[in-house]
Amino acid sequence: MSIKPLSYAHIIAIADAWHDMGGNAEVEIGALEPLLWRDGQYRIHDVVSALTERGFKVSMTTNGQLLDLFAENLSRAGLSLIRTSWHSTNPLMFKEISGGYGDYVKFMRGITLALESGIKIAFNRVLFKGHTDDLPEQLAFVERYKSRLKLYTLMWTPQSASTHEMFYQDWRPVVRGSVLPRTIEIVRVRKQLGRGRLRFHLVGGGSVEVKLGDKLDRSAHPCASCSFKNECEEGFGDYVRVDPRLHLYFCYMRRDIGFQIPEFFGRPEELKLKLQEVLGGNTNVDNLLATAPLRLTVTPFCNFNCRSPGADQGWCMEEPGEYIYPKIRPTLLGKEDV
Repeated sequence: MSIKPLSYAHIIAIADAWHDMGGNAEVEIGALEPLLWRDGQYRIHDVVSALTERGFKVSMTTNGQLLDLFAENLSRAGLSLIRTSWHSTNPLMFKEISGGYGDYVKFMRGITLALESGIKIAFNRVLFKGHTDDLPEQLAFVERYKSRLKLYTLMWTPQSASTHEMFYQDWRPVVRGSVLPRTIEIVRVRKQLGRGRLRFHLVGGGSVEVKLGDKLDRSAHPCASCSFKNECEEGFGDYVRVDPRLHLYFCYMRRDIGFQIPEFFGRPEELKLKLQEVLGGNTNVDNLLATAPLRLTVTPFCNFNCRSPGADQGWCMEEPGEYIYPKIRPTLLGKEDV
């Protein structure tokens, strides 16, 4: 049975339940591609308006391909931040990484419209070995709009193991070569959850961030029993997630640790008790609620199928067996290009 997008009514009910329980005032509208979301007359900017009217600070993760159609409405709705992936300034490589679907000209038009309409943008870039020469061009754009660029190393997952070895690029030599010459200040940012970061403030404005390889405590439930604990690079509970099945969970790799949320609508105290039950007695639920944003996966489908160059399957951390992605299609890149 196919999964349907979250309905407008369910999104509001989830947000109200989170608010009534004393949850963090930050809501991220996330994967797969929220700009594809619709419910009758409602579009994604209507969701943003409803959430901001309830006092939430709303951000969104999008691939930006349709952003030129929504930027102005999202700005008027009060969207505070867009997170988008910008893995290459080469139009053909951009298309390759998107699975054959990314239109670079349209992407750039959309993000520029969003920035000029007053929405802040945080760019994410996964570093690929042999494909970082264009970083100075990207940094110049970041400086111009006083934006933020986060550099990631390719994350190991069971699905990406074969390409991880081929394309893994440590961030240190890239930063030394391209970022440090443009840096006026380096700040260490400590996080309550997850790894710490280094933030490089650029001469022309804006910043670059990298995550540090801090040792995270895996001794407590549920990380202690997780088969992925040696590969995982994130902290448990960085978000509280709700997906289109109305399943509330805490980790991409452990959807078994979660529950269906609708039965707790209008019952905030019981919802809080359920969180404590699922997470175990050693977990400070009040601290989790205070620090972890609510992340809503509003659509079970995407218009991209992002991958490492040349890979025959996507890398999305959502469940590929249940969610819908377009079939990866070839680009004009040859083997010698990747």
